[in-house]
Amino acid sequence: MNRSLAISGGSTLIYAGLAIVMGVLPGIWLSKVPPTPGLKPLTPLEARGRDIYVSEGCFYCHTQQVRPLSGDKPFGRPSAPGDYAYQTPELLGSERNGPDLSNIGARQSSSIWQYIHLYQPRAVVPQSIMPAFPWLFKLVDELPPGEKAVPLPPLVAPGHTIIPNEDGKALVAYLLSLKQPALVPTQAGAVPLSRLSGLPSFDARKGAALFADNCASCHGAEGKGVPGTFPPLAGDPVVNSADPTAHISAVLHGLSGKAINGQNYEAQMPAFADQLSDQQIADIIDHERSSWGNRGALVSAADVVAARANEPLLKQAASPERVSPAAVPAPAFDAAEGSKLFGEHCAACHGADGKGVPSTFPPLAGDQVVNATDPAEHITTMLRGLSGKLINGQKYEVEMPPFADRLSDQQIADIINHERTSWGNHGPLVTPAEITKHRAKK
Repeated sequence: MNRSLAISGGSTLIYAGLAIVMGVLPGIWLSKVPPTPGLKPLTPLEARGRDIYVSEGCFYCHTQQVRPLSGDKPFGRPSAPGDYAYQTPELLGSERNGPDLSNIGARQSSSIWQYIHLYQPRAVVPQSIMPAFPWLFKLVDELPPGEKAVPLPPLVAPGHTIIPNEDGKALVAYLLSLKQPALVPTQAGAVPLSRLSGLPSFDARKGAALFADNCASCHGAEGKGVPGTFPPLAGDPVVNSADPTAHISAVLHGLSGKAINGQNYEAQMPAFADQLSDQQIADIIDHERSSWGNRGALVSAADVVAARANEPLLKQAASPERVSPAAVPAPAFDAAEGSKLFGEHCAACHGADGKGVPSTFPPLAGDQVVNATDPAEHITTMLRGLSGKLINGQKYEVEMPPFADRLSDQQIADIINHERTSWGNHGPLVTPAEITKHRAKK
């Protein structure tokens, strides 16, 4: 009897201890985690939409937890504890028959698209297995004041005017509220910003190898240089400057006759513009900016492209005989990456075949802007979005979201180049430097 009591009592204590350690204490800790900066509480309408989300079983097929895996990158940055501060219980979900919705309000910010998708998912995503939710809408013979009709494609339009009912409006309001604020690097759960939004990043091993092959013989493997002969890079103001222009220029075009930290160095630093690619130069610079205690802001290959495009113009004016059209590299892009990015960010509206959805989303195949010799309008549309514009004589009600804050210059260039080389289009390619230039214009 006493033995049985001891066994049952001991197992109960072990179970209780595990429950406290694995459930209660983490719950107490998580309850004290502050909201992610920039996260907003749900409005009453959004909170009602959350209830509709639950009652309609949306969490059976959709998760709201982005994992730190490469396969989850299209859904947003990895989720952090503070993301759930205003949503209890958390709707993490366990099945992903449809995409993760943690950041759907940013990925697909058009309410009209959301309404069409709810009414008939296959109208905008032909391969979708999601059920339709027509009971979230109502048919009207006459549009009520203040209401907007849902512009359904002709193939699924029921022959009457469709408007969302109160539940439909609430659900869409909730979906559009699901936006991930950017994490700062010191925040719990944060990953380097470069992995979240395409900001500069580099392969540290490649950077170290390139530095060893091209720079260490003068500046030293530890960045200390050789006193009186070759300048040190450790602690150098140019290397640590927030503005990398001088640093990039020195690697591209070399340096001589310049006092560095009050010291004149006779040895001339060679130019690497004709020896290394933009990515290799960026990797070397980033190695120097992140080694030996340096803390300079990282640069990207696009930064080197921009510097290479601007500064050599002065040299061309002085010695035009040294410049030939063949020496200027034509824009190129990774077709596979462009196709993938288009599929993740654009195909839901414009279609994988670039044909769009008649009367709802404009086609890109054969579009004048996509095929224009001057890509300015194409780039601006990708950066800042578009609404209320006639396209080939057709007015489209759905607003195209901006991508300036969601994609890097390289990613936007890859998407544009995919559009300009697909479905019979023949627009000239663009470079990340062109995106950088238009991004700077307000």
